[in-house]
Amino acid sequence: MADKLYIKVDEDNMFIDHPHFESNVRDLYPDHDLDAGPPSGWMEFERVEPPVIGPYQKFTETIGGNIALAFPHNGLEYAIVDGKYKDVWHVEDMTEEEKTEKQNAIKAEWAENGFASWTFNEETCSFDPPTEKPDGDYWWDEETTSWV
Repeated sequence: MADKLYIKVDEDNMFIDHPHFESNVRDLYPDHDLDAGPPSGWMEFERVEPPVIGPYQKFTETIGGNIALAFPHNGLEYAIVDGKYKDVWHVEDMTEEEKTEKQNAIKAEWAENGFASWTFNEETCSFDPPTEKPDGDYWWDEETTSWV
């Protein structure tokens, strides 16, 4: 079973610092029965995996601050949900300008390193081969425009 997490809170239940493993809280409060609930000034914390975002979405950069330092992006905050703190992820759609900028960057990189026979797929913001890759261990041969 995974180690539960707890987060220290002030008198208004505002979090202080980052979550701690249950084992660390037990070390801090050896006489406290965590099965009966967290010690005073602590709340249970539930880790929530980041969502899988679409090709034209991004994490909200204005949310997160120092919480998101462990990630290559912002978009994360801690919030009380159903009586415990949880990770809350914020995702937003890109603007039309951001979409175009991303598409142009992908196309420019592909022009340098990709295959001329492949076509840009606007829906996925990636390049597709002329024929679908078969199952198994294949690689693309641009000279014959086929999987070998």
